[in-house]
Amino acid sequence: WYQRRVRGSEVAGINDTIIFQDPTQEHDVYISYCAANCIGGSAITSPFHDPKRIASELSRRFKPWVDSVCLGANPSGDFYEDRALALQKVKVVVALLSPEYCDSDQCKMEYQFAYKSLKKPLLPVMIRPGELDGTIESYIRDDGRVPFHLEGFISNESDFKEKMSYLMDAVQKMVTAVDAETERQRLTFMSINNAPRSTSTPRTAQPSAPPIDDGAPPSYEEFLASVSQENGVSIRQRVPGVGDHVISHHFKHAYYAATIVSFDRNSMSFEIRWDDGDPSGRVQPVSMVALDRVPTREEVSVGQRVFFPQGGYSGTENNNTGGQRYHEGIITKVKVTGSQVKCEGHHLKGSEDGKWVTYRDYKYTFMCDLDKLRLASNPYNIMHAYANMESTSAAAGSNLPPRYNNPSYQ
Repeated sequence: WYQRRVRGSEVAGINDTIIFQDPTQEHDVYISYCAANCIGGSAITSPFHDPKRIASELSRRFKPWVDSVCLGANPSGDFYEDRALALQKVKVVVALLSPEYCDSDQCKMEYQFAYKSLKKPLLPVMIRPGELDGTIESYIRDDGRVPFHLEGFISNESDFKEKMSYLMDAVQKMVTAVDAETERQRLTFMSINNAPRSTSTPRTAQPSAPPIDDGAPPSYEEFLASVSQENGVSIRQRVPGVGDHVISHHFKHAYYAATIVSFDRNSMSFEIRWDDGDPSGRVQPVSMVALDRVPTREEVSVGQRVFFPQGGYSGTENNNTGGQRYHEGIITKVKVTGSQVKCEGHHLKGSEDGKWVTYRDYKYTFMCDLDKLRLASNPYNIMHAYANMESTSAAAGSNLPPRYNNPSYQ
């Protein structure tokens, strides 16, 4: 461990030594929080509700990953990639929830990436009173995990230590469960590896092909890859790349069909080419671009942010050929009848946001089949997939796949 002393009278209002684990070592718990809730932020209830103070206490038993500490030791300069890789490596995620957390698109994307994409065990902890965002609330409900409440009045250090003791016990149970599952997978692998090999006569390899051993068990790395294959494929399927067809933002919260031309890693934006030939608005942030792919039933839930079709438009001479218009919305109801899935919801943006709402066929609510909806890209998914493809390609001594091997993928 290394220590970083924070002067109580100037920063935390308490006279204590803030202790974190060495940021260069492996971490087992990721702390997801909103900076507005930290000392010096715009929404702090008390020093005892400061996310960094909570992380400090957790470090007495665990090795928490906290961005301000760990990135200060070894920053890559890439906001999403640093956090995506850290989330991939930890065992458990502790999300310190508040109204400010739920109002932050950044925080919500981080929560979604950890829970939906990586399927990490996630403990929601309330540190400030208030209503939860619909998306996060639906994730907590689907997970069936009861949030830990830390938002109540904490009068002194002793009260804080007692509440933190209960929180650490809850985190410990989750870490222990992950360790047990990891050991189960290891033992399963060993049983496969120690099984008698096939006695069949090995086939003769062709001159241009490597030898084949029918009875050879998979390596441990191959075994773990097969176990997590579903998650890996799910993440890659959500990641748009060069040449992919997408639904992209244009202007004033209107979305149209396009194809990705290039990706700028520094600005986290796509350059796109509109299907209708319009020459304007061709650079858009990744969070406002959706892969033109039908989502699965498991990917949609109440509170989910989606793009839905509503209204069409005719072509304009020397500008575009016309087509279907999409809009940003949120799901309020999912109805499943046999194999058919219908989603209901409403617009997320209105005239107060600068959105044009006087077009023909405008309606505040929507109801459509699942195959009509598209899911916005999550920058965490993109950088996670990109970083993993980089490391895999480097290990194999090859270049990135064509869709990512573009000069604009800087």
